[in-house]
Amino acid sequence: MKSLKLLFAAALICVSINAQEIFINSDSTAAAFINKQIYFPFDNIGNIGRLNIPPYGTDVKYDQISTIFSAGFWLSGYSDSTLWVCSSERESLGHDYLPGLVGSDPNDSKNIIYIVKKDDPAFGNSWHKWKYAVEQGAYFYDGDGNGIYDPIDHNGNGIWEPNEDRPDLLYDATFFTAYNDGVPSENRRWKDTFPLGIEVRQTIFVSNSNNFLEDVVFIRYSILYEGYGDASEPDTLTDVIFSITNDPDIGAHYDDKIGCDTSLHAGYSYNDGDDDVFGINPPSLFRVIVQGPLVKSDDENDAGYNRMGPFLGEHKFDNHKNLGLTAYVGRLNADIHNPYPWEVSYARNYAEGYQYDGNLVDPCSFPYGELLGGVNCEQVNPLMWFSGDPVTSIGWIFSRNGNIFDVTSTGKFDLIKNQPVDIIIAYIIGRGTDHLNSITRAREITRYVHEEYERNFSTLVSVENKQEELPAQFNLSQNYPNPFNPTTKIKFSIPSPTSPLSKGGMQGGLTNVSLIVYDILGREVKTLLNEVKAPGTYEITFDASRLASGVYFYRLTSGHYSQTKKMILIR
Repeated sequence: MKSLKLLFAAALICVSINAQEIFINSDSTAAAFINKQIYFPFDNIGNIGRLNIPPYGTDVKYDQISTIFSAGFWLSGYSDSTLWVCSSERESLGHDYLPGLVGSDPNDSKNIIYIVKKDDPAFGNSWHKWKYAVEQGAYFYDGDGNGIYDPIDHNGNGIWEPNEDRPDLLYDATFFTAYNDGVPSENRRWKDTFPLGIEVRQTIFVSNSNNFLEDVVFIRYSILYEGYGDASEPDTLTDVIFSITNDPDIGAHYDDKIGCDTSLHAGYSYNDGDDDVFGINPPSLFRVIVQGPLVKSDDENDAGYNRMGPFLGEHKFDNHKNLGLTAYVGRLNADIHNPYPWEVSYARNYAEGYQYDGNLVDPCSFPYGELLGGVNCEQVNPLMWFSGDPVTSIGWIFSRNGNIFDVTSTGKFDLIKNQPVDIIIAYIIGRGTDHLNSITRAREITRYVHEEYERNFSTLVSVENKQEELPAQFNLSQNYPNPFNPTTKIKFSIPSPTSPLSKGGMQGGLTNVSLIVYDILGREVKTLLNEVKAPGTYEITFDASRLASGVYFYRLTSGHYSQTKKMILIR
């Protein structure tokens, strides 16, 4: 049951919801939530951590122990030939963002953090307050198709239905805020940079639906170059790089190590053995590029995506691709080889995977790393620092430990005026039986996150570690609602590979599954799924907004297994 109380001493509102608690300061410009083991504080200008939100303090925590001191992001690129960098994280000596949209009053009472939760009443206060979030660029589900967010209960039954608007609510809780790079040059982190008219619409979403997602925080950054209307400003900011910046303090701050996993598009931190605070099993912290920026591709077979969840849908872009992890660097505090990024050029060089002075690292001789397992250093990508595997002791491994700061970067893209670019990242914390097993656990969660993205955030209803708790047989459920207009949900189950009913495609616990919609004449209408999946229970949303009323069939196929059910679309 939800409870609401006001903490007068801290001028803070605390909302308890299911396994989550949400804390909001008195003017709603900073907030924090607890999602199972994760405590995550943030504000309305892009900062994560170093925010005093009682009663749990300033840092991102896991199991109530500090894990991230400060985090955020850099944007860097060129305005004509001028290099610029914008910073959001408080680890720096300043920040470059103001609350609200470009040109707005930063003190406007609407420049706050907007929150909507799964168990908020449909068409209630939080749904109506989302109007102000929409004014600042928040997304919404346009049920009545008129292009305007207006959460009206058209059917008068107090229950949301697909022909009615709703907020961009993904998972159990969604948080939205917007900010812009309007801080004057003299007050910016790098004094020789200047405002460009860039807006960032930030959406955080969290879930405690299963034992993977409870250790994940998703952030969508929708980045828009609006400019200030000056005739001299360019129409496009070129060679832009988005970089996740992070100052991890996993328990004790002085014994952290770093690395990157190129296959998972992640930079990560872990402990050098036992930790003085966490003990024998300190967690590992991953920063993951889930959906990188869209760019045009030279390969006509490529396709890029902007996946926005079951309600807002999936948008496919032919002849495009999403850029993933392209560079990763890390530095120790007081590092004589790679100092603090005092200058704009230092930050940009780090974002591109270089040392501060623009020189490439030589994996053969870099004093903070070593090559293990017989790997030829000349074949190691020097832009992906410490890309080896500490668990198996193979590859380029970080050989020191200490107080770390690292930068996880995408490839280069352009910001064209009034064309938003959506980037999704995830903070993932895995805790295993020791410091290296925590890396393994965080990798398991990261793989699940990438799968979750591929199915457009249609969460596995139940995912457990125990084999016997996985489904015992294939099952295709009746869609709901049925009849429907225009969306419906289809749930299906894939059995454990040890089940006698799993025969028909299982390969090491995975199986190729297809889910296809047909019309009454047997013609294929839509392929909802055709890929390898792990055992579990899945749910997919089918959007039939472009189809005519009538009877349709959907068929689940895997190897020798096949099942078909009927559904009815009514306009």
